[in-house]
Amino acid sequence: MRIENISKLGLLIKKLCFLRINNSQFSILNFQLALILALTSCTTTSMVRENANARYEEYKSAAKYHDEAEKNYLILLENLERFPKDQHLLTRKQILRKEIEQNRLLMLQARSEFEKALQEWDLTVQKMETGLPRDSIDLRQIFGLPSPKDTMLRHYE
Repeated sequence: MRIENISKLGLLIKKLCFLRINNSQFSILNFQLALILALTSCTTTSMVRENANARYEEYKSAAKYHDEAEKNYLILLENLERFPKDQHLLTRKQILRKEIEQNRLLMLQARSEFEKALQEWDLTVQKMETGLPRDSIDLRQIFGLPSPKDTMLRHYE
């Protein structure tokens, strides 16, 4: 785990311990569930990074197939220059043209998915830099605890 994630996890555990002490409804089971939620939230960045890396590998693979098809097309054109009347080369030329176009479309689609994954990763990093929570999950609502406003009103009544 990265240092930032560990420090955020420590703060979350301190908050949860405070809730447990101040509210008798907060049990050990709820604390364990909150700890599991906190640990899984620490791995969110790596999942976003893995998604971006996977999209990059897909893009590289699509670009590789496109480049190979273009090289084969260049070789075919050289052969057509030498043998312009060869029917097999002429049909192969049409097939390779279609293959190049399909590979180009696949490559462009993979590139756009890669760019979307990069934007998602960038947004996650920006949220971490500004200190905003990645998800707007309120643990009090999850575990059925009263909001801070409710507890403050009870103390003053």
